[in-house]
Amino acid sequence: MSAEPDERPATAPAFSVLLARHPPVEGASGLCYGRSDLALAVGWHDHVALWAALLEGREQGTLYASPSTRCSTAAQTLAALLPAPLPLVIDERLREMDFGSWEGRRWADIDRGEVDDWAADPLGYRPGGGETVNSLIERVTAFWQERIEAAEPCCMITHGGPLRVLLALAEDRTFRMEDKAPAQGHAILLHFFNNHGRFVAQIPAIR
Repeated sequence: MSAEPDERPATAPAFSVLLARHPPVEGASGLCYGRSDLALAVGWHDHVALWAALLEGREQGTLYASPSTRCSTAAQTLAALLPAPLPLVIDERLREMDFGSWEGRRWADIDRGEVDDWAADPLGYRPGGGETVNSLIERVTAFWQERIEAAEPCCMITHGGPLRVLLALAEDRTFRMEDKAPAQGHAILLHFFNNHGRFVAQIPAIR
């Protein structure tokens, strides 16, 4: 299910953005998974219900989600819980980082030398021949800039990696490898205000 978001002038006085990490998944303990699709764990609906409560009474705009089932399923459920239907847009740029040949393997089983190579070049190394962190930052930044330029109220349901980038962008700072991702199922509601033509986020956010 997908739709094009409505156009909105960037002169809007304020708007809100909900950032949500997909609910917990089954069998993830100790596993390297990015593009791999894992099933949502029992009780995942409860997390989505809390997201809906955060949005109650607020302008909601468009619902964006990663194509991964753990995100798109949660997004469809959120859309059904809201009083007014939201357009749902599946965007490839919200996918989790691609770990290449490491996907689906236990972290403990991945060659220590390869892990050390990544530690030596955290932004430019391709774990398992997959995607670099720089590439993740680039695609997520492009997505974010489109939303901010449109001053678009929206919800984004994605993964830990993209969320770390999105939160750095929301705070108008450089991404740091040590930035922590919100827990699975957690959501953060950000409010942006027009400060002389530049949107700035209210701090602290509603978590």
